[in-house]
Parts: sequence; C-alpha cells; structure tokens
Amino acid sequence: MANNFKKVIDRQMWVVTSPTPNAHAAGASQCSDLRNDISRNPFVYQLVSNTVLNRYNIVSKAWNFIGSPGLGGTFGVGAAAIFAPSRALIGSIGSGASTTLVPTTTTITAVGANMLANRGGSGEYGFKIRIIGLTAGKIEERFIVGNTGGTTPTFELDNPLTFTPSSGDQYEVLGGRVFMLGAGTIAATSFRSFELAANLFANGGTTNLPTIGTDSAMVALDEQYTPYDCNPGEGFIKGTFKYDENLVERFALTATATAAGTLTGQAAGGDATVVANEYRNFQIRIVQDLTNPTAVNQRRIIASHTAGTSPVYTLGSNWSVTPSSTAKYVIEYPNLILLRTSANTTVYTYNYNNATVTNGTNSITADTWSTTYFGVGPANAGAGCLLMPSHGIRPDTQKNARHSFIYFIRGGGVSTIDLLDISAAIAGTWTGAIVYDGGVTFTTGTCGSYAPCNSTGRFFYINSYVASAINQIYRFDTQNRVLSPYTPTDWIQAGTATTGNRISTFCAFDGNDKYDVVFLTSLLSTITQELVVQV
Repeated sequence: MANNFKKVIDRQMWVVTSPTPNAHAAGASQCSDLRNDISRNPFVYQLVSNTVLNRYNIVSKAWNFIGSPGLGGTFGVGAAAIFAPSRALIGSIGSGASTTLVPTTTTITAVGANMLANRGGSGEYGFKIRIIGLTAGKIEERFIVGNTGGTTPTFELDNPLTFTPSSGDQYEVLGGRVFMLGAGTIAATSFRSFELAANLFANGGTTNLPTIGTDSAMVALDEQYTPYDCNPGEGFIKGTFKYDENLVERFALTATATAAGTLTGQAAGGDATVVANEYRNFQIRIVQDLTNPTAVNQRRIIASHTAGTSPVYTLGSNWSVTPSSTAKYVIEYPNLILLRTSANTTVYTYNYNNATVTNGTNSITADTWSTTYFGVGPANAGAGCLLMPSHGIRPDTQKNARHSFIYFIRGGGVSTIDLLDISAAIAGTWTGAIVYDGGVTFTTGTCGSYAPCNSTGRFFYINSYVASAINQIYRFDTQNRVLSPYTPTDWIQAGTATTGNRISTFCAFDGNDKYDVVFLTSLLSTITQELVVQV
C-alpha cells in the first residue's frame, strides 16, 4: 500500500508486543539483521546472560528460547551482541547437480530435511544461498525451498540457475551469525557465535581483547549491507551490468583492465565519479568472469585508489587468479566487526572472513582480533557509548557524507560524537567532537540501532535514558549530522539505569513498499514495543 501518512496531522504510535521471556538486565543486548531486502533474517536476538539467548519472530510477534551461548566470564555490564549476515555455511558442490538441485560434498553439522527452507519457522522464505560457478564464471543467489537431511545436504532452489554447477564449484548459505561478547576478564569462551542455518554455537577468537566492563559498542561492516537503493550483492556503487536476477535484480560494475594487484574501473557511469581513496579499506569482490571463470568470488581489500574516470584500485594483496579485463565486480564492506569498550581508546577489529584480510599494511587472520588495524580514538569510551554506521545513505555530490563514516557516541555523561573515517588513511582517521545539530547527554542506559532500509538510509535510532521521565527516542541523521527528538514511548521507565542494547531495527515489506521498524525493550523490564516508521 502507498504511504498515506499525513505529517503533523497523523501521529505515529508504539504498539505493545509480546513480553520478553527474560527481563532486561545489566549487559543484556539485542541485535538484528540490517539487510534491506527479503533475505533479511526475520528475528530479533536477545542475549540475556551467559546461558540464555532468545529470539523474537518479527512476523508472528512471538518469542522463544534458542539455547545457552556458553559464554565465559561474569556476565554483566559490557556484554554485547551483533548480527553478521555474511558469516555462513560454506562448502563444495558435488557431481550430478542441475539448475535447481545442488548436491554438496563438504561435511557440515547435520541439518534436518527441509530445515533450511523456512528460516526458523518465520513462514517467509528459506535461507539465501550463493552458488559460485568456478567453471561457468558466474555467481548467482537463490532461496532454498528444500534440502535433504544430514551432513552433506542437497539443496533445492526456488528458481533455476542460468548455469549447471560443476563438481568442485562452491556455495555459501548466507544465513548469518549472532556474535556475542561476554563481560569481565577474557576467557577462551568470552566471544562466541550462533550460526543460524545449522543452529550451531562456536567459539570466536579472543586474543587481544581486554577485560570488558562498564559498556561496549559493536558494529558489523558486512558485505551484505548496502545503500537503501541497492540490493545486497550490489555493493555501494550500483553498476549497469545485470549479473543475477531472481526475486530481486543484482547489478555489478565492469572492469576495463586488470593486473596481478590492481583493477581498473569504468570510464563512464558507475564508479567513474569516485574521489581518491573514497573506498579504501573496503573490498572488491568478483561476481562474474566468463574469460577467467576461477577468478569469481575472490575478495580483496582496497589499499588505495585513484579518482575519476577509470579509477585504478590497488589491492592489499594480489589476486590468486587475475580476473579478465572485462570482469564484473562490486565494492563492499570488508566483513569486519569493530568494537569500542570502556576506559580505552582502542578500536578492536575482528575478521569474520574465512581467510586473512590485508590492506597491504595491516593484516588480520581469520577469526582473530587486531588492535592496530584501525587507529585509536580521540578519547575513552564510557557508559552509553554507541557505534553508528552510514552504509544506507547515498553520498552527496561533494562527498561531505560517505559510506566510510562510522560515528561514535562517547557516552560517559557527555554529548560528544566522534567520527572514524575508515577510508581517510590506511588505518582510518578519527575526528574528535564533530559539530552536529542538537545535543543530548549520553549516559548509562543509552542504546541504539541503525535503520538503513527506509528514509534514504539516514537514521540511527537512540533511546537516551532520562531518570524519572518518559524515555525519549532520538534519531541521528548520519548524512546531515542532526540529532533530533523523535517519538516518546508510551510508558515511564523506572528503576536504576543499566547498560545493554535494548533497541533493534529491521525492514518490513508491503509489496514494493519498505518500512523501517524500531523494536524497543523497556529498561529492566519484559515490556516491548514496536514502531513502524512512517516519516
């Protein structure tokens, strides 16, 4: 339906939803999938304690307990959770495939028959799967509508591929993972993940992490996260070459030259308008190459690039297989988690790719943390700190706003917002205390979530705790640097403020219309509310 909301005359209203199975407590955190199309996972995940992970079905409006994360340490202030959609089940394709049936050979955790055809009982689509044709030189994505059970399932696809996969081709089930950080002194089990497709809890790396206390903020720089007017798989600059079409179309850019450690972009359209190093520390991914087919799906970090027509991208490491001079590519986030935690200025960077990432100067091996990949912030983090990405926007002509900007609310009882530009230097560049319109004192209990789907992908929603008053909702415009009050919630919050992310956002669909939905849990309560954003 069309959005017939009348500004000023009509009013948005919060709707009370199902109560959470567990009340919010210190460190309890929510997260959700921020993809802006129907592939997004239809759940909000609630990390309650070392032994409790719940989820809320955004379709049926009901909760259930998933299992025990098995986090180490003493759970409390500083614990956090984040969703990363690209961390997936990966493996090889076997012989006997057709355009709709894909047998596999890589052993995974056993799945039940047709378990992957319905994402957790949501009643929506099955999990999205990426088929990587190393013989055909193509990448295409489909939804799973059936699968055999066991450790080497055969996947049935919703629509035929344009090629028949060969033995040795690859797949990635883009189901995503919830990454969870425990509090207190770091132990081997202090950072863990929940893999959605196979319902699998696993350890993540913890080397280089400090003792976690007071508060933490995380953000996922995931390749599936795109501007509001691009689909996952298209990256940040929408090309004109259609490399895949299923329920949504996907477009890519066309190279004009390649070498062992470089790729040259388009002479007109597409990325011909980039400014120098606008996408440094992002990744290039090859999505089609009919001439050198085994070059597809390679990911390389951009170490630097030139500006204007036919930009030359210098890579952090050479290609394993040099793509052809007309290969199709996209420019994406590099699949990293950024963490800021209290009482220090370090940016902790986690690589959740299945291989080392390197920008030519700094490297991070798979499933490990780095303390030097990005530079230190201008001041310590405090309670109420938040990291705010801006991948949903479309940059202005002068590039005053960019996809590389990560805003940081310091917390700690100040109204200061800092800015990390991950592309301004090889280790990024921090700007302390940026000038912005508005101002709120960000203290214990402040939490927030980015909404990149609607409203041109600009807004980050914030619940800023105000003692003995209605908890005020604010939103920060990541393109125009304006912080403004939004809507009051429908109850007065009581009790002592404590840390933990109580806001999640997700994308809702009504035909061709998209809506951002804000989901809020009350402080120290089981009360939850949803707001469909209309303006």
